[in-house]
Amino acid sequence: MTTVPISLPETRRYVLANARVPAGLADGLPAGTQTDLEGSAKLDLLIEAGQVAAMFPAGSAPDEPPSVDLEGRQVWPCFVDMHTHLDKGHSIPRIHPDGTIHGGFSLTVQDWQHWSPDEMTLRMDFALLCAHVHGVSAIRTHLDSVTLPQAARGFAVFAERRAAWAERVDLQGVAITGIDTFLSPLGRDLADLAASHGGLLGGVTDTLERGENGTYETLDQALDRMFELAGERELDVDLHVDQTADLAAFTIPNIARARIRSGFKGKVVCGHCVNLSLQPPEVVESTLTLARDAGLSFVSMPTPMMYLMDRQKGRTPRWRGVTAAKEIMAAGLPLAIGGDNCRDAWFAYGDHDMLDTLKQAIRVFQTDEPLTGALEMATRAPADLIGRPDLGRIGAGLPASIVIFSARSVNALLCRDQSDRVVLKRGRQVTGTLPLHHELEQALGLAEHGA
Repeated sequence: MTTVPISLPETRRYVLANARVPAGLADGLPAGTQTDLEGSAKLDLLIEAGQVAAMFPAGSAPDEPPSVDLEGRQVWPCFVDMHTHLDKGHSIPRIHPDGTIHGGFSLTVQDWQHWSPDEMTLRMDFALLCAHVHGVSAIRTHLDSVTLPQAARGFAVFAERRAAWAERVDLQGVAITGIDTFLSPLGRDLADLAASHGGLLGGVTDTLERGENGTYETLDQALDRMFELAGERELDVDLHVDQTADLAAFTIPNIARARIRSGFKGKVVCGHCVNLSLQPPEVVESTLTLARDAGLSFVSMPTPMMYLMDRQKGRTPRWRGVTAAKEIMAAGLPLAIGGDNCRDAWFAYGDHDMLDTLKQAIRVFQTDEPLTGALEMATRAPADLIGRPDLGRIGAGLPASIVIFSARSVNALLCRDQSDRVVLKRGRQVTGTLPLHHELEQALGLAEHGA
């Protein structure tokens, strides 16, 4: 027997003995499996040819393969980050974010001039290596698509990085633009471009100008056209929704009705939705009922939203800035979390570590009763929403893409950063290390800003 963090066997077939897998992250628990007080299943995992070939109650795996005794360590599936902006990330110190929505937008527009293919490749590769080392197996990234040349350039770089990282991190791309774009010929062009890259359509729904009565007069028309374009090309839809404290800028009901009206068959994800948590209880309830009828799903980005929302100079925020997570979950609607922006005009921090994002979400949402249900927000739930039911859980016949932690309990795991975690991708141990910020900055020709 050897013990983690000693290197795992190089053989195609070996056993991870005495693992503890949160029951909500395991598929098909074998008969006789025991669980601990937190609900983690005590298992032996047979790894073969990059897959979890079989699961056994702890202590009952076959004797013949090499075995590593995990001594009760927590073992989770690799994380899935379904909401990022890899084209924007790691532009600090070139820009200096002020922590506001307006600043995020204006500084990003100013920064576009620097986004050459080579420059974007450097920043994307830095982000992907961070995510890979931290144990992320799949990422969905939104790509700024305000003009067709910008979108084409972004998707071209994305496609190259998707191919280069295919054995490490799976990538999906979303064309993000203002929702009114779909009322113009550019909307069709973006739909064609996204389809050519196996991507998705996205849009920002709360940026339209409002009429004299305070409503978005062209929103329903734009949503109908977006669903028409997506349906014709069999594209899923992933939207930026209601990223504001303005209660009148509330578009979830419009999205739900448009989805029902259109008969759209693909997946529809609503991201952010922060002002849902500020609506009166009866509005929250009726909205989530409508969302359930429409088959909508939700993704929340807790860390950037806490950074951006309710920011006023010289005043401590009074609002956490996140969506109505508990109500969404209680309504039986899918809810995932995402890392969102990272070291850019919208969020000054981050490292593409979904464990850190999960810990923040559990504390901010207060979704710790039970903890095992909350863990799915960064694993099973986003995997399902991006159409990858082979990810985000551990089970026989699924990829052996897993993270082994030193902690024996979920509580202990969430109390420390777990920087000594061991990551496996398809049964092979990830041996890389986190990249250094100053090396990226030197490659980009920027002044050094730290380690």
